[in-house]
Amino acid sequence: MVDDDLLRKLLDLLQESGPGQRIPSERELVKLWGTSRSALRNRLRMLEAMGALERRGAAGTYTQIMRPEHVAVALQTGLHASVLGSPSSFQSVRVALEREAARLAAQHRRPVAIAHVEEAVMRMEDAPTAQQMYEADVDFHRALFQASGNAGLIFLSEAVGDLIAQSVTERRGRMQKLSEDKEEMRVLHRNILEAVQSGDSEAAMHSIDNHFDRLDMLSQALT
Repeated sequence: MVDDDLLRKLLDLLQESGPGQRIPSERELVKLWGTSRSALRNRLRMLEAMGALERRGAAGTYTQIMRPEHVAVALQTGLHASVLGSPSSFQSVRVALEREAARLAAQHRRPVAIAHVEEAVMRMEDAPTAQQMYEADVDFHRALFQASGNAGLIFLSEAVGDLIAQSVTERRGRMQKLSEDKEEMRVLHRNILEAVQSGDSEAAMHSIDNHFDRLDMLSQALT
C-alpha cells in the first residue's frame, strides 16, 4: 500500500480514468483535495517521469499505459537501494517468478511461445562458445516468461530484465571453469522445456526448483 495519501489519490485517479484520458487541471485537483499546489506538482512530475502521465501543453495532462522500460527505472532504483540490489539477493524473487512462469507455460502450452523456448535450448546445446551459450541462456528465460501468457509476469520480467541478466552473468563466470557444468546447464534447461511441453505444471515447477538447486550446489563447489 502506498504510504502517501496524495500519491494514492493520484494513482486511484489514473486507475479510474484509464489510459489516454485527460485528468483534471492542477487548480481543480488542489481545490478537490485541499492540498498545496507544490505538493501536487511534485507528485505529478514523479508520475510523468515514470511514464504514467503525459503533459500535452495547453491540451492538459493525460494518462498513459506504462511500458516496462518506464517501470524498470523506478523498480531497479528501488531494488539496487535495498537488500535485493545484488543478483544473489534477488535470486529468491527470481525463482518464485520463474516457477509461476513455468507452471503457466505448461498449463497453457501455447505452441508458438514454447517453440521460442525450445529454440533457445537448441542454441544452448549447439553453442560453440561460452558467450553464445550465455546469450541463449538469457533468451531461454525471457522466452519462458513469454510462454506463461500472463501479462503481469511478462511485464514484471521485462522490468527486471537487467537483474535477471546479471544473475545469468554471475552464473556464467562460474560455469566457464568446468566443462561438465556447462553440459549440466544444457540438461537442466532441456528438462524445463520437456516438462512444459508435457503440460505437467507440477513437473515444470519442480524442474525450475531443480535447476536453481543444482546451480546453487555448483556455485558453492566453486567457492
